[in-house]
Amino acid sequence: MAGPGVENRLQLLRQAADQQLLKPLETHGWAAKVESENPDGEYFVIEASKESISHKIALLYTSATANGVYKRLDGAVEHIFTNGELYRIEQYAYGISTPVSPVGDFFPVLVGWNKQIAPGVIPQLAVPRRPRLVRDITAENPLAGIWSRLDQFGSVVLAEKLILRRASESGITLTQEATKSKASGVAFSLRNASDYLRASSSESLNKRILSLYYGILALAFAEMLSSPTGPRDLDEVEGMTKQGHGLYTVPSATEDFGGLNVGVLATGFFPHWMSFLGADTSAYSKKKAKSPSDLDNYPTEAFTTLRELLSTVPELGDLFLEVYPTEPSWVTLVYQVLENRSGPGSNKASVGSSYIHILDKSGRVDMRRFGTAGWAITEIVPVSSASEGKEYRARVDHAGLQFWYEALILHRSPYLQSPALVIPVIDHIAAYRVNAVIVLYALSIVVRYMPSAWRRIEGGDWDEHLSLIKSAVSVYERVLPEQFLETIIGEGIHASQPGSFF
Repeated sequence: MAGPGVENRLQLLRQAADQQLLKPLETHGWAAKVESENPDGEYFVIEASKESISHKIALLYTSATANGVYKRLDGAVEHIFTNGELYRIEQYAYGISTPVSPVGDFFPVLVGWNKQIAPGVIPQLAVPRRPRLVRDITAENPLAGIWSRLDQFGSVVLAEKLILRRASESGITLTQEATKSKASGVAFSLRNASDYLRASSSESLNKRILSLYYGILALAFAEMLSSPTGPRDLDEVEGMTKQGHGLYTVPSATEDFGGLNVGVLATGFFPHWMSFLGADTSAYSKKKAKSPSDLDNYPTEAFTTLRELLSTVPELGDLFLEVYPTEPSWVTLVYQVLENRSGPGSNKASVGSSYIHILDKSGRVDMRRFGTAGWAITEIVPVSSASEGKEYRARVDHAGLQFWYEALILHRSPYLQSPALVIPVIDHIAAYRVNAVIVLYALSIVVRYMPSAWRRIEGGDWDEHLSLIKSAVSVYERVLPEQFLETIIGEGIHASQPGSFF
């Protein structure tokens, strides 16, 4: 019989296995179980199966385990994970061929398993289905009305009703335990988001950035937990965050604030969120770059600059163009009735294509970017225009969809007169709220860890960026809660003031 010390360590190992292996596997549709517990070597063997595929892995309490244990597992499992970082691994895991990794590296392995069953295809932008229902919110202060709905689901009782309603609409049956654990996680996340975000407008700019970033992260947690196919409970989400945020920054080689490099990682919260949203995370880096020269060996789609990320914020408009001489990463789209056979309502799935006009108010956007963006947009030709900037006619192919805009991820905002299309600047990410999280992460790093750079922005030789950052923060405080309300409740949102035309 194992002594109390061994039993205590095995109990910690059970918790790690449940949070970082079993729950993620179950969320991805794998049947997973602990096949055996081995007190003598303080490790578990875990078996996972899905369809006709099965895998066996081991989880050790520590990498500093006797070589005999490693050799016992060599060949019996296909991967050995350790509960913690590797410590002098060459002194313990010698003479074996089975790979050994920290348990934090399990997620890329899981992604690889999933690809065995559903092989990847040529990358295309995943367009989520438009919500069937639209909820109208009319208030003198639309943002206050939006927060009233978010705060409402801070109630576990109402969050549970939301979980059950969304599961029923998706034809998914959740156990009572799963429903309650999800509801508890949603309620806590929304209360946490409210604590961060409701007070941020009265804080200094650097505190607003930090509060906004962590508040938006909490809304992303709620988005995942409220989905019938998302994580089972808040504990599983916390397991994702134990490996970090899943993002990193590298200063510019030219000491340029806009040139701050921002990259995505294969471990941590961000890739889990992206996988939940249907993205392919296989190009994400497994290690953080530490210097600009390191990026020469990284996939170009896995990192970008803060300047390019800010170019994805249509609401900044001329503020961005004044600061940066580069092209923005957004355009507006307008349906052209005369260039189609009839009105928008006739564009059913049997037609499959529609013509639109692309408006580039800046006159700087290189239309060749659409060829690599992954959008179903083609046949782009310039047309004469009386408006500012440049105008193009293009064909949108939307086979199987009734309307052209269902094939695109359009960004709508109270600050914009027309919907905008964001051109991806990092790993085919076009969703506005996702780009916003990356921007806020980068700004939070500057605020916390680059005080000299922040001083240059607030009153030094980089002060041209100050108004741009203030505006971006203000826009995010208004727009992001509305966007996350939509994804959390699974409905469209139309927020307006009394008597307004739109």
